[in-house]
Formats: sequence, structure tokens, C-alpha cells
Amino acid sequence: MGVSFLETKDTVAALSRGGVLLLGTDTLPGFHCRADDKEAVDRVIGIKGRDPGRPLLVLAGSLMQAQSIGGIWNPWQKEICEGCWPGPFSLILPAAPKLADRVAAGTGTVAIRVPDNKDLCRLILDVGVPLVSTSVNRQGDSPLLVMDEAWRDFGVLVDGAWQPPSWQGRLNLRVQASALVDLCGDRPQILREGPLAFPGVGEA
Repeated sequence: MGVSFLETKDTVAALSRGGVLLLGTDTLPGFHCRADDKEAVDRVIGIKGRDPGRPLLVLAGSLMQAQSIGGIWNPWQKEICEGCWPGPFSLILPAAPKLADRVAAGTGTVAIRVPDNKDLCRLILDVGVPLVSTSVNRQGDSPLLVMDEAWRDFGVLVDGAWQPPSWQGRLNLRVQASALVDLCGDRPQILREGPLAFPGVGEA
């Protein structure tokens, strides 16, 4: 059976009350929930069979919302964020103590991304808090690249699925994970390459 997508308002309501949903993003489809909801975060970890000691990525709807879950950013960190977002760049930054414990997993940092899709950003802003976002797979398996596969394997374990209305039935244009860049040292450190070249190397 194919995916029956929720309307945006129903998706906002489900996430707001602590649901776990499959959402289409500008990179890979993923499991999503409120990043400040411990029970929802624990549920995502359980569905994936993920090591709870591994930190989780968070999607924000804007730079301002990203800063609400970040610690103190220095000027070059903020400049790199402004140059990378919205876009397929997950940036590791100091974390503020507003997240469920297992999001930062004791690291004191959080990987944040502002996605390059206005519908998705608006959805996150309407929920009012950033969302945990993690690939659709069990730990050790390859991520599923399209929503049909994600729904087939995990649909019974989540509370619904949503894709940006602007897609109008199309699949994601990018089927690659975002770049992962650590901004907590003296200079940016690329931990994983993404679909686009990182624009901030050497700017620290």
C-alpha cells in the first residue's frame, strides 16, 4: 500500500502532541519528533534500535530558532551558519539545555540544520520547537532513500507521514545525507561530505 500523507495542519498537531512521524526533507526522508520531548525521542531511538549514547541531529525552521537551542556562538560560527543555511549542512554547535537528554547524549553539543525547503521550515516553526531528524533505517543498515520504502518498512511504527506540498508528488531531488561539519573546534572540521561543497572551510 502506498503512503497516505497527512495534511500539514494534522502533521503539526501530531508532532506538537509528541508524535513520531516520517517526514520528507530536502535530503533523505527521516523519523521526526519534538527535540524537547523525552518520550518521543526515546521512541525514535527504540524504533531504530539506535545506541542511546549517540547524539541526534535536529532540524530548525530558521537561524533564530536554531539559536534558541544553541549555546553561545562566536562570530565565525554564526557567519558559517548564515552561509550554509538553509541547505544540506548539519553543523555541530554548542547546545543549550533545552533539549531532551538523549539528543545531545552528554556531549554538550548538537548537530543542527535548517533545511532548504520553505514548506518544511514553516512546518517546524508552526510546531514551535526544533525537531529531531534521523534517517529511516535500523542501526547498521543503509538509510532508505525514498518515502515509499520508508513507509513500507516502518509505517506501522509511526504516527503518519508528510511531504512538502510543493513537491506535488515528486520524490526528493537529493537522495544523499547532509554534510556534517564540527564547528566546536578552532576551525571547521568536515566529518561527512554532503551533496554540496561546504562554503565555510578556512573561514575560522
